[in-house]
Amino acid sequence: MIGRSLLSGLFIALATSSPALVDIFDEIAPSAVVCIGSNAPTDEQQAATLIFEALRERSDTAQLLSDEQVLATPVLDSGQWHVIAVGSPTTNAVLLTYPSYWSLDRELHYAPLGNMPAAPFTETRGFYVGGFGYFFAGRNVGFVEFDRSPFYSEMLFSLPKEQKASLQTAPPLRFLLRVTGSTPEGVLLGARRFVETRMVYGLAIGPPRWVRPKDIWNLDDENINPDPPQWIPKGAHGDAGEGGNGKTIDYLGWLMADRTMYAGFLELTGCKPVQMWRAKYRTETGLLDFDNSPHHRASGNELLTVKLLSPEDARQALKGLGAMTPITVGRRTWYRTKTSSVETATERPRTEPSSMDVSREKGRACTHVLPVEIGGEAYLILANFDPEHAEMVMREVVRCLAQEE
Repeated sequence: MIGRSLLSGLFIALATSSPALVDIFDEIAPSAVVCIGSNAPTDEQQAATLIFEALRERSDTAQLLSDEQVLATPVLDSGQWHVIAVGSPTTNAVLLTYPSYWSLDRELHYAPLGNMPAAPFTETRGFYVGGFGYFFAGRNVGFVEFDRSPFYSEMLFSLPKEQKASLQTAPPLRFLLRVTGSTPEGVLLGARRFVETRMVYGLAIGPPRWVRPKDIWNLDDENINPDPPQWIPKGAHGDAGEGGNGKTIDYLGWLMADRTMYAGFLELTGCKPVQMWRAKYRTETGLLDFDNSPHHRASGNELLTVKLLSPEDARQALKGLGAMTPITVGRRTWYRTKTSSVETATERPRTEPSSMDVSREKGRACTHVLPVEIGGEAYLILANFDPEHAEMVMREVVRCLAQEE
């Protein structure tokens, strides 16, 4: 059973809470379930409590359940939840049943369970996160990952053919958020970074710290630790009121760029990025399309900020990105790059026993780039939005930058 200490005092604290700016908590709170192991250690219980309190500030329908309760719930119900699973595969059965593709506690997976790596040179020690590297025993590392919900997929598979055929669109997307780590202390670090900075993908590292070399597999500590710049637009923006155009963008949270993004930017532009941050937004249509979700492999509705070594590198990188048409917004000049076809969400479930028959309309997504110097540092800001929202995003970035001057 979940310890009584986990719930005691929660609702007294919630009664005095105040709302904050729109973000990922507003998106998921009404249908969120925080999932904690029945016998979770104290630090993991604190992590679950921290997240649950933040969700209840936004909606009184957010729930706190044990891993056993979540797994025992029929998928027609659990498939409608955003599940936040807190802990590790040894303490939370949801994380054991639905493991991450991107993180692995090698100390647990190999020797104790009798597994063997696919290749003989694979490291069998430490905690591994794809794109970030290896973290060995004695280091507290938290990992936060926003993933598609397996309960949602199972719900779609379980629907009767007649019900699938009657649906005009798929049910709203639901997600599984894993808050895990190398130790219980690491799990708590990850939960704190998720709640305090709205990091929906990335690491939180505690002591001891040391500098690891950045190579094809690892991201060094310098690139893991910093939070995004304060001038990245947050909150709700747009004109959804009476007489407006109905277009809005809402800040959801940010993702830590992994090693592949650093390497890809260098290969594309010839310039080495110092630091990178990915900010995610939701438009008035909601999270109906995976490509516009906060998943780390999704690239739509995203503002990518890249810090470079010098203004000269920024100018070279701008050329490498294929910047073409200049667009003046306020006192800033953006550059439009390649325009690519994207798919907008119009999904219809199949009547056969497979997940979805996706019927999508083709749209256009534009990437706009803004070179800027802030506090003597050179940056490129890349906005990847459809044309209807790109102008709004560019205006908000220029407005936020003006406040820094």
